[in-house]
Amino acid sequence: MKVGYLGPKGTFSYEICKNTYNENVEKIPYKTIKETIVALDNNEVEEAIVPVENSLQGCVTETLDTLIQNKNISIKKEAILKIKQNLMAKELYSLDSIKEVYSHPQALAQCRNYLQNNLKNANIIEVTSTAFAAREVVNKPYAACIGSIDCKDEYSLQLLKENIQDNQSNETRFWVLGKDLEENNNSKQLTIIFTTLNEPGALYKVLSIFDKHHLNLTKIESRPTKTKLGEYYFWIDIEIENKDYMPAIDELKNVVGFYRILGKY
Repeated sequence: MKVGYLGPKGTFSYEICKNTYNENVEKIPYKTIKETIVALDNNEVEEAIVPVENSLQGCVTETLDTLIQNKNISIKKEAILKIKQNLMAKELYSLDSIKEVYSHPQALAQCRNYLQNNLKNANIIEVTSTAFAAREVVNKPYAACIGSIDCKDEYSLQLLKENIQDNQSNETRFWVLGKDLEENNNSKQLTIIFTTLNEPGALYKVLSIFDKHHLNLTKIESRPTKTKLGEYYFWIDIEIENKDYMPAIDELKNVVGFYRILGKY
């Protein structure tokens, strides 16, 4: 079995991948979230792991936008990882001597206050993953990276400061993706995307259906359809454990322009 993840080794996606699959599963890194999902769509891998939401920074828009474009992919399960961001470099530099700090935009945002208070003179450089940031600083003097503690051993770095995230309640939600929508009688959550009709009260009509059937929405997010200004996809998560949700889905079909079940897990 082959599984794709946002690489290289040392990313939080890799940490989830190690926790989810045994050593016999081949774990293949990709440079971006989009490449990871497309690899699954092209049958290069049988499953893929991608981040979808952070408790501090919200939705990972690249994940949702790519899923919308790749219609054969569904969510198989989710995993939650406690995120601890760490400052590392190839040597034990003083903070005042650091000239550059590399990391993924989400990680940088999660450490914004720390960076402003302790590394205000350093150039902040965004890269595609925290592990790629670690690779960048291996041969750069007076450069540091922010990422998982796994990067320390993976790239022979020195730990300058641990747990530098601004909020200690920092968690990231990951999705395990596959090709087929699974029928699981023990599912606790349903994820749907839909578009509304172009008429007054369109979104209200959708939400009132779930209220009528006593279904709790734990997430609602909008993303532009990228076809016309003012048109959006809506992504919702619904608690379905021990709930008969199909009557609500049957009603939903009549009040939306488009809908798709992304997963039951």
